[in-house]
Amino acid sequence: DLQIPDLETRIAILRKKMHNDGAEMPGNVVELIASSIDTNIREMEGAMISILAQSSMNKKEINTDLANSVIQKFVKSTPREITIEHIQKTVGEYFDIPIDKINSSTRKREIVQARQLAMFFSKAYTKHSLAAIGSKLGKKDHATVLHACKTVKNLYDTDRDFKKHFDELENMLKVRM
Repeated sequence: DLQIPDLETRIAILRKKMHNDGAEMPGNVVELIASSIDTNIREMEGAMISILAQSSMNKKEINTDLANSVIQKFVKSTPREITIEHIQKTVGEYFDIPIDKINSSTRKREIVQARQLAMFFSKAYTKHSLAAIGSKLGKKDHATVLHACKTVKNLYDTDRDFKKHFDELENMLKVRM
């Protein structure tokens, strides 16, 4: 499971990229880029390249004002990625169930349904494998996640209350996107 690099690593990546490209940029601007864009290394490098391009085309000095104007365009245009943790938190808050209960092995109906919804939305809104989703949601295997997805679809089609909960949760998650 790959994690998002920490701030120091992102700064080091940008400095290495600038060194390889023969580019120079003030340290405070590099830190600003690395702290503002933490979702994707390519986006971070793209912002750096855009700042360098803006500077050379408009004959502007590279400073935090120029960097902020370029970074704002990058941050706004980038859709926020929904994480399994965010989905767990949203489902837990919606049903007023602590995350540790959702991830427990209990078979209480309301907790099982919350866990199944979290699995379904994790499969729908993240790029994680079924095994990774299961692992983060109660140390379950991929078959359990598949079963949960089928169960959610069946309940959606047959249970009016469940459909209402599903639709409300989906709207809460889409706000994040």
